[in-house]
Amino acid sequence: MIGGDALSTALQRFQTHPVQTWLTLAALILGTAAIIIIVALGLTGRGFVMSQIEAVGSHVLWASYEGNVTGGVSHAVDDSINESDVQAVAARTDLFSAVTPLVEMKGNVTVESRAGNIAVLATTPNYIDVRRNLRILRGRFLDHEDLAERAKVCVVSRNLYEKLFHNDDAERKTLRTLGMTFIVIGEFENPVDTMGNGEMSQPDSIFIPITVAWFFRPTHRVDTLFAEVRDFAAIPPAQAAIEEILRDRHHPGAVFSVENMATVVKVAKAISAGLIVIFIVAASVSVIVGGVGIMNILLASVEQRTREIGLRMSIGARRRDILLQFLLEALILGSVGSALGVVLGLGLPLLLRIFISRVAIEVSLLSAVLAFVFSSVVTLVFGVVPAYRAAHLNPTEALRYE
Repeated sequence: MIGGDALSTALQRFQTHPVQTWLTLAALILGTAAIIIIVALGLTGRGFVMSQIEAVGSHVLWASYEGNVTGGVSHAVDDSINESDVQAVAARTDLFSAVTPLVEMKGNVTVESRAGNIAVLATTPNYIDVRRNLRILRGRFLDHEDLAERAKVCVVSRNLYEKLFHNDDAERKTLRTLGMTFIVIGEFENPVDTMGNGEMSQPDSIFIPITVAWFFRPTHRVDTLFAEVRDFAAIPPAQAAIEEILRDRHHPGAVFSVENMATVVKVAKAISAGLIVIFIVAASVSVIVGGVGIMNILLASVEQRTREIGLRMSIGARRRDILLQFLLEALILGSVGSALGVVLGLGLPLLLRIFISRVAIEVSLLSAVLAFVFSSVVTLVFGVVPAYRAAHLNPTEALRYE
């Protein structure tokens, strides 16, 4: 009976005072929707950042030679990473799924009768699987046959390819650098940032087989060693293993830098979680404002229905019944506003999915449920004051109220 009265009174309010009621619920609707949208934006942003990190290689370690130091004094001794070090690390198949070396050199090419500098990157075929920071646009990447035959072939960056061959329709394209003529077998694009690792910092670059680079580096010196760890949780022991292998295989005092993406991943997750919490708190203020509006509506309702309340109490209604009725009215109003906020909060991200395809928009149903519960609880809490005031009216004075 009480629930029916509360529902009919709440519905009647939408008919008798529609503008006042909807304006009061607007803050609640927008606040509830904002919580859901903010969580969706946070999850989408975190997913995008993590996809960028994953594209670079979240399981990847990279090692480089820093120099030789003995007794705090730097020595001009070249104790660089070499091909045998790469093979020694690759032998640890319990920790690493793949290992690839990278040799960085500088070359010159002639573009439209002008000489220009390019980055010549020598590596192995599995580089594309370990680093994952480039995409083949046409042709192919290096293969094991190229490596075995020391084939003078290259894969050209998109920027350089357009400069060299934008008017060239020939099926076979060549590029001359390092005093050699290379056959172009493919074009690549670097779609994601390499997090400052440096090998793709120059847009004009080519990849060649590392065996060709040995013509210029008889010692088989490697600039950077990349190793993909099998399990993300095994990154710390894998990093320690690389440091130990390099330390054991080189002279005392040789300094090597071994880095990983684990710290970047943790920082990205922590920042995204912190921002989501901060923005949710900000959106909650709007919900609280909506709760205050509902409290004002119910206080006005108590004032308008004083005689009705007195009459009900005179014919046997208990204070608890009056209290419960007004609390139910507050809950019903709050539930309507919260439900509309949930529809708006879920509908907008889902609608954006139709128009935005390059970014995966994530929607959290759990956030919708929690936002609905939170908004409903807020309105219930703010409904306590008018409900308490109505329940503690003096029946005699209420009946005489004009």
